[in-house]
Amino acid sequence: MVNYPKAEKYALAQDTKICIFQYLNYVSRANNVKSKRMVYAQEAQGYLEDLKAKIMLAYYLKYIGKGFYKDISLELTEISKMLAGYIRSINKKK
Repeated sequence: MVNYPKAEKYALAQDTKICIFQYLNYVSRANNVKSKRMVYAQEAQGYLEDLKAKIMLAYYLKYIGKGFYKDISLELTEISKMLAGYIRSINKKK
């Protein structure tokens, strides 16, 4: 977020931060509220996809470098796989 232009600090950078916090919020809820575990996990998945789109947009607008983009994309892909596995495990328990 440090490399974003000043004009974008309160737009795309802020939206990206909010998206990260919302993702973490829903993952935590999915872990702690058994009655709505699937709903919260799916919400987390939605925020994760939104985060991927925001990171991609930042790369295409050249706010972040190629190396950082590759690293963060790889990390987000791994997180996405873990979340998908978590959702599958919730479905198996039903």
